Amino acid sequence: MAMNDDSMRSVSMMSDANLIQAHRSGDKSAFPELMARHHNSVMGFLVNRVGSDAEDLFQETWTRVGTKLHTYNETGSFRAWVFQIARRLVIDRHRHTSARVHLVLPSEPWTPSGVDHRQPDQQLAAVQIADAFESTLAQMPLQMAEVIRLRLIEGTPFQEIAQRQGVPLNTALARMHRGLKKIRATLAERQLIDVEKSE
Repeated sequence: MAMNDDSMRSVSMMSDANLIQAHRSGDKSAFPELMARHHNSVMGFLVNRVGSDAEDLFQETWTRVGTKLHTYNETGSFRAWVFQIARRLVIDRHRHTSARVHLVLPSEPWTPSGVDHRQPDQQLAAVQIADAFESTLAQMPLQMAEVIRLRLIEGTPFQEIAQRQGVPLNTALARMHRGLKKIRATLAERQLIDVEKSE
């Protein structure tokens, strides 16, 4: 046990550059140490920019860091490089959020006898959007549809979705991206959204 403690202490005392080299050499404790070391600063940056989506983007940032770490060179600081990745993801998130169709699905099907204070054209549009959403889900691969339902309807974090499906985080994110693309295409085809504004 003393050897393990000494090993943990030595890892925590390494520089970022040495941790990166250790990770490349197969040391499985190096990458978690990098994440832990920069957790507060990266998370603080994300919380200030995307609020409740920060946890998802934090996981996505480090997934991206892990896949790109072999391309990192030491001309600049590792922290600045990580922040550059996080910043790009924030920009992408804002871009997608501004284009995303926010679907408000009633807990029960709307009926004319129900109390609904929206105007008739708003009621019709809501029903049409819900119908387009459900019909598109029905045509998707099951796992893609599950990601859409878990994320949009239940608000499940991407990390949990990936664990439920037994896939890497990037796979869950890709399924979400492709699913939203299909939904937008259906809404545009049915003329429920302005294609130019949704691009």
